[in-house]
Amino acid sequence: MSKDYPNELVQNYMESQKKWWWVSYVVTPLLIGIKVLLVAFCLNFIKLFDLPGLEKVKFSNIITLVLIAESVFIIAGFYKFVNFYWIDTDYTLENLQTYYPISLLNMKEYISTEKWLAYPLQLVNLFELFYWGILAWGIWELSDNKISFPKSLGLTTITYGVGLLFWVGVVSFFILNAQY
Repeated sequence: MSKDYPNELVQNYMESQKKWWWVSYVVTPLLIGIKVLLVAFCLNFIKLFDLPGLEKVKFSNIITLVLIAESVFIIAGFYKFVNFYWIDTDYTLENLQTYYPISLLNMKEYISTEKWLAYPLQLVNLFELFYWGILAWGIWELSDNKISFPKSLGLTTITYGVGLLFWVGVVSFFILNAQY
């Protein structure tokens, strides 16, 4: 940061970090909880399809499923740690902030990335695919295997996929507006 910003600004930032260190410990679980609730809310719409086995599914079961699926992103965090600690040890702060394991954003050489496209390209990754797979498997299990796995993957796409598409659109819109 010191090469991009004046020394006084960096010092003020460091002092505020020392003063407000505890905020990240409070905000992180809160944001994860909100994310889990939003994903569960989207998946809860599978009940509208009135499919066999899904009529008895409770919201608490869906929350449990989403919490299990969130473990994929913990693995992604470990992958990122291992990558920067042992493999790619010569990195910048920008690399650390924008890197997401096994995503299209890492293919910057091949894909022209505008700032507003960075978030959607970051979401196209192998871990997100595993996340969708675990959600689909969970819906299949919650229905007592009365619907097929491809159908549960379709239900995941219709419910969570539409919610994710809306979220990506909103975030990209805000990024685009902040640029200009």
